[in-house]
Amino acid sequence: MNEDEIELVAALRPEVAPYDTEARLKARGRLLAAGRRDARGPRAGRPPVRRPAWRGPYARVLAGALAVAAGATVIVLTGAPVDAPAPGTSAGRETVTGTGGRTGGETVAAMPRFTVVSASEVLDRAARAASRTDLAPRDDQFVKVESQTMYGAFGEGAVNVETGRTTGQTRYLYRTRRTIWLSADGTRDGVLRVEHLEPRAYPGWPVPPSAYEETGVKTMPLVSCGGLPDHARTDHAALRRLPTDPEGMRAHLYTGDRGGESKDEAAFTAAGDMLRETYMPPAQRAALFKAVGTIPGVEATGRAPDAAGREGVGVGRVGLDGVRHELIFDSETYELLGERGIVVDAKAAGSPVGSLVASTAQLSVGVADEAPGVEEVGAEEKKAGCGGGG
Repeated sequence: MNEDEIELVAALRPEVAPYDTEARLKARGRLLAAGRRDARGPRAGRPPVRRPAWRGPYARVLAGALAVAAGATVIVLTGAPVDAPAPGTSAGRETVTGTGGRTGGETVAAMPRFTVVSASEVLDRAARAASRTDLAPRDDQFVKVESQTMYGAFGEGAVNVETGRTTGQTRYLYRTRRTIWLSADGTRDGVLRVEHLEPRAYPGWPVPPSAYEETGVKTMPLVSCGGLPDHARTDHAALRRLPTDPEGMRAHLYTGDRGGESKDEAAFTAAGDMLRETYMPPAQRAALFKAVGTIPGVEATGRAPDAAGREGVGVGRVGLDGVRHELIFDSETYELLGERGIVVDAKAAGSPVGSLVASTAQLSVGVADEAPGVEEVGAEEKKAGCGGGG
C-alpha cells in the first residue's frame, strides 16, 4: 500500500487512529497478499482508486461443460453478458462460449428476507456442489479466469498547485471485463488483460470526467508474488494444501493478521480472496463453504443477480462500511456465480440504502499451458504489480 492509499483510507475514516510505521508495513503486506486485484493503479496527477477488500467472484463450474483446445482445458459457463464475445469465438488458444444475460443496474429495491433456506443450508448445498467438477492444473501450467466486475472507484481530491484550491471527493462505478492467467504454483509471472467498460454513477454521486479516461483494452505482465506467508497465498498449489475439514479451514481463515475491522470481517474477506481469480480444489472448496457458515453475522439475504444477470441466492455479511457483502449462489445448482455489495447503512456507506455498489461475475475458469507472451502485450503497456495491482 503506498502512502497516497494510506492517506485516502485515513481521510475516509477520520475516527480511526493514524497508521504508525509498523502498521503501514503490515498494510502494504496485506495489499500484496490480497492478490488478483484490478490492475488499474494510481497514475501521476490522479488520486488512487480504492475498492472493497473483497473482489470478484469464484467461477461457476458446470459439470461436464469441458471444451478442449490446443494446450488448454476450459470449463464453459452459461450466463455471459450480452456484450460478451459471440459463441465460439477464439480467445487466444482457447474457445469460450456462453449464453446471453443482463447486466444489473446500480440501485436495487430492498431485498426481501430469504426465509426458506438459511445461510448454513445454502452453504451446505454449495459444499455438496463443489464435488461435481474438478480441474487438476500442473504446477507448470496457468489458471485462466474470465470475469466481469464493477467496483466503487474513490477519489479523495487533490490540490491545484497553481490556485491552491482543493477539488472535492469523487465516486463512480468502475467496470471492466478481465482475463487473467496466473501461475498455478505462484512462481512465474502471469498476464492480465482488462477491457474497460463504460463507467456508471455511484448511487448518490455524479460521474466525474476522470472516469472516462480509462478506455479500450490493456494487457500487461503480472509480476509473481513471492515470499508471502502461507495464510496469504491463493495460488492453486497453496490452496490444495489447505485443510479439507471445516474446522481446520475455519482456523485457517482466522490465522494471521489479515486486516479488516474485526477478526470475523477479516475471515469473511479471506474466504472471498480464496475463491476469485484462482482455482480451489473441490475438497477445500467444500470445507471453505461450511466454514463460512460458522462466521458470526453471515446470513442468507434472498434473491440476488450477479453482474451477468444470472439470478441466484445471496449469503452475506454487513461490514462496518455499511455495505452487505454477498456471495451469490445459483438457486438450483448452488454453484457460486459471483459477488455483490448492497448498502444497508446510508451514513456509513455514503450512498442510499439499497444501492448496488459492487457486482461481479466470473464467466469461466480453466487451465492453460501458457500465458500470452510478452511480445503480445506490447512495449507501450505497463507491468502490473504483484497479484494484479497497478
